[in-house]
Amino acid sequence: MKPKVVIALDVGGTFIKSGLVVDGELLQASCKQYPALADQDADVIIEQFISIFEDQYQFYTVTLGIAADCTWCIGLAFPGPFDYQQGICYIQGLSKYEALYGENIREVLYTRFKTIQHKERAKHLLQADIRFENDAKLFALGVSRLFPNERYISLTIGTGLGSAFIDHASLLNEGPGVPKDGWLYDKPFLESSIDDALSRRGILRLAEQMGALEKGMDVKELAEHARNGNSMSCKVFEEFGTRLAEMLKSYVVEYQPTRIVIGGQISKSIDLFGPALQTGLADSSIVIFTSENVSEFTLIGISRLFDNSLGLR
Repeated sequence: MKPKVVIALDVGGTFIKSGLVVDGELLQASCKQYPALADQDADVIIEQFISIFEDQYQFYTVTLGIAADCTWCIGLAFPGPFDYQQGICYIQGLSKYEALYGENIREVLYTRFKTIQHKERAKHLLQADIRFENDAKLFALGVSRLFPNERYISLTIGTGLGSAFIDHASLLNEGPGVPKDGWLYDKPFLESSIDDALSRRGILRLAEQMGALEKGMDVKELAEHARNGNSMSCKVFEEFGTRLAEMLKSYVVEYQPTRIVIGGQISKSIDLFGPALQTGLADSSIVIFTSENVSEFTLIGISRLFDNSLGLR
């Protein structure tokens, strides 16, 4: 049986992280990071994608085997808004990938491969199945490698809040306790939305309101102050953990997860907000799992897009 080789891209606004997943196993030596050209025109962005695909193709053929003996797949974790099934980008007003607005990325990539199919790598990649999915959902799917039989809610907290609801290593987009498409970001919370209140800007606004924010300070510096014993900074993270628990309570009651998974940049401060989060969810006896290896799990999650049992496209 031919090995299934997935060229996986975690497409971010600052960096693109890529790796090869061969028959479900991430090849650590193939993992690379590229500066994103998210503010460039469409041709430049697409050309970079093609270059990364070719780079990974070359890595495989040089170090692991013959390209013709593989089933090639290409998967991209992409921020939204995005029509993941059709492969159409709808990002606008976010200062990243706006040049791709309205483009069918899958068709654009195939068209580009056709123009260079005189090259062996392009000829093989032209036959690849190309799929897309939300980056937060793919992180959650990747984590299911650790907890294949569990039911959990996954959150990626950074510039915004991404979410996914997982049951026995499958994504749920509907059902008891599951918001439409598993997305929490746009749900009302406090005086705004979950995305606005429980994210980087939510923490910084909270710090400002509590008098803990100094000029030029970001979440990293705020956390350093808290770890150095600054009581006001500590209270900011405690309040953030309390608010996060308050938001999750109704979903925990209805969905009945065994675990909450937290990734993203804000997860690096779990030591500061985690105790209040755990206290707020004490009635459910739920386990909190955090990971800073979001991209690694995301790349593994991308490979699962090609798992027929998952029913994703």
